[in-house]
Amino acid sequence: MELILGLTLPVEDPILIFGICMVVILVTPLLFERFRLPGLIGPIIAGVVLGSSVLNVLERGQAIELLGNVGLLYIMFLSGLEINMSQFRKNRDRSLVFGIITFTIPQLVGTILFRYVLGFGWAAAILIASMFASHTLVPYPIVSRLGIMKNDAVVTTVGGTILTDTVALLVLVVVARAFEGELTTTFWITLALAMVIYVAAVVYLLPLLARWFFRNVEDGGKSEFIFVLAVVFIGAYLARAVGTEAILGAFLVGLTLNRLIPERSRLMTRIQFFGETFIIPFFLIFIGLLVDVSVLASGWSAWIVMIAMLSTNVGTKWIAAGLTRRIYNYSDAQGWVIFGLSTCEAAATLAATLVGYELGIIGDDVLNGVVLMIFATCILGPWVVDRFGRKVAQEQEEEQLYEPRQAPQRILVPLANPSTSEALMNIASLLRDNKSEETIFPLTVVAEELEADNTESNVAAAERLLAHAVVHAAEIDVPVNPVTRVARNPASGIVEAATERRVSDIVIGWNGARSAQQRIFGTVIDQMLEQSSQQVWVCKLEHSINTFQRLVVVVPPLVDHNPGFYEAVRSLKQLATQLGASIQALVVQDNADRFRQHFNEVTIEADVAFMQIASWQALDPAIQGSVNDTNLIVLLSAREGTIAYERSLARLPQMLADLHASFLVLYPSEKEIRSVSTLQPQGLPDILAENRVLLDLSTPSYEKTVDALLSTAIDTNDPRHNSVLKALVYDDVGYASELLPGVIISHARVRELKETKMFLGIHREGVKHDRIQQPVHVVILLLSPSQRTTQEHLSQLAEIARYFSHVDNLDKLTMCRSLDQLRAWFEQQGGVRSR
Repeated sequence: MELILGLTLPVEDPILIFGICMVVILVTPLLFERFRLPGLIGPIIAGVVLGSSVLNVLERGQAIELLGNVGLLYIMFLSGLEINMSQFRKNRDRSLVFGIITFTIPQLVGTILFRYVLGFGWAAAILIASMFASHTLVPYPIVSRLGIMKNDAVVTTVGGTILTDTVALLVLVVVARAFEGELTTTFWITLALAMVIYVAAVVYLLPLLARWFFRNVEDGGKSEFIFVLAVVFIGAYLARAVGTEAILGAFLVGLTLNRLIPERSRLMTRIQFFGETFIIPFFLIFIGLLVDVSVLASGWSAWIVMIAMLSTNVGTKWIAAGLTRRIYNYSDAQGWVIFGLSTCEAAATLAATLVGYELGIIGDDVLNGVVLMIFATCILGPWVVDRFGRKVAQEQEEEQLYEPRQAPQRILVPLANPSTSEALMNIASLLRDNKSEETIFPLTVVAEELEADNTESNVAAAERLLAHAVVHAAEIDVPVNPVTRVARNPASGIVEAATERRVSDIVIGWNGARSAQQRIFGTVIDQMLEQSSQQVWVCKLEHSINTFQRLVVVVPPLVDHNPGFYEAVRSLKQLATQLGASIQALVVQDNADRFRQHFNEVTIEADVAFMQIASWQALDPAIQGSVNDTNLIVLLSAREGTIAYERSLARLPQMLADLHASFLVLYPSEKEIRSVSTLQPQGLPDILAENRVLLDLSTPSYEKTVDALLSTAIDTNDPRHNSVLKALVYDDVGYASELLPGVIISHARVRELKETKMFLGIHREGVKHDRIQQPVHVVILLLSPSQRTTQEHLSQLAEIARYFSHVDNLDKLTMCRSLDQLRAWFEQQGGVRSR
């Protein structure tokens, strides 16, 4: 059929075919989601409409068939790659039971139905039954999007796929060989040996090859991505070559690479993006193009076969899902998700259909019935998973215990060396909770120079380093908020930035060299540890973080008495889960069973083993024996002066550096993250006296504003007045903090001050500050006695900052014209913070 511009139907121009497919992939998911239907259905329906039996725009040509088969393999690969391996091992018995149930029931019912009711021969009946005894994880992208890949029911279903598809494809091979009269002892021996050799090669040799490649080839990730694609499709081909099917090879490669590709990594982001936006949609279009609508009008035989196959498939898969739900006490929503995932037919079904048709075991009616069954189940499955998967995601949220120490999780990453910035950002992204909405803060601290030009040059260099970190974070799909600070002391700059942004974790690199003998790491890191109370990760990596298989964690005695111990354990298990690694805990001079109980109280799934070490002297050979390319040493340390501190903890980092080991040193937080009210009964913070509140300032400058506030507590004739004023206005360059647009807090520690004092001033017209673009309307001052520690001062600063964390209430604050209105505002903030 010839159209305008010399075009004919079906379209033959490869450029136009590709363009049409791209439009389908773009438009149909958006259209179907507008009608609250899974977007996954869109390309399938479009394939039917554009296919030869309706509009005849596209035909099942070689290019689309190629991309369709690649998309099918990619789904199976992603299913193996994204599964939680620790949960998979924990649920392997459940997966085995589900696999047996969901294969045996459809196979038996289908064989009996097609043999004795519809009159097919034994070979055809067994082969047809195997077509709907297996299943393909077509709705898996929906599971991934909803974030329930690691749900118990989903892991059980994905694990059962291994059994069902393997057995279904074995049935295909056996029936085909029996039909041809080639089912001999030699065949069984050859098939068994070939499969054993293939599985052994993939499971044992592929990780060695992949680990070597990831360590030695670094080109921004392009080669890593191409390497993964190559091993997936070569592995799939070899699976077919040994007598099984390519989908099993792709799935096995995914399982094997699972530990080497963290969920939060640039490589995983690229793999998911390529599959979900390009390759998998082509497979869905290909499914639609298989459907021949005209067959339904040609007679009743195709209808009978299709209805028989579809009803048997849906009915038996529903029974299998229901039995599994009852056996393992899953929720109703989880039972429906199991059904939705296991009812879709595509991969093994297509393979069995084509082989059976070519050998003459089945005819045209069965062929067309199978294609229609595939179409129907590929519509039903995604719809069920989309509808009930949302309920499963909601159930997950409700079941998760909320612990104040776990939120908010804000990670600060001080950067100084371009060569290590990516590694530090990778660690931070792995530590970040999957459901966290907080950003990561890459930080550069610029030394303040006497010459302004030098400072500006250093700031420019720091911003270039931050730009590199921001680009890398974008590639791994992690939100960031870059920070540059000018400070005389780098350690103080880091601590100030952490305090202002209420950071929970600091991830910092170490080059292995100490600047002074008495120091553990060097001046900057040691000073930062002294001045901070946050959880701190000191990192020295010799290899890429994703190549480690085990975390060897050194646990010192009494470390569980640290207030941040459980958060440290949560972070360790989070890191292990993201890496797909196990944990080997070396408990030194303490009770290993007690620590096992502590680790079990943190609900994140991870494989943890414990070994009791009698003394610090016995620890050295244990660590030395653990130093290799697959182990990441983690020293669970303690700050000097805490109950868990030991001198041996101070020497271990240098010992590990001398051994050229990859290691992390984890310092737990010195205080649990919690909300503590400092409100007086009358509503004001207890450090804010009424006489230190000025609600109607009209001063001409920021300096005059601070001067007016100080005068409420320190007389202008007092020698301290000018020194404090200078400290707050001039000596605090780079430290005065803009809490919110129009709200600034300045702070200092003052000699001869007996108690902490807070000042608050409201300037409705706004006053100009040199470092802030817009006018300042609220000025807060915090003065602490010099005898208070830096940490106490910063903790008080953080507590005050939390009052001003809700921008919605800021207008109400600036409109306060009396102390009663101000008290009411603070009482409201206290209620917000305590919820």
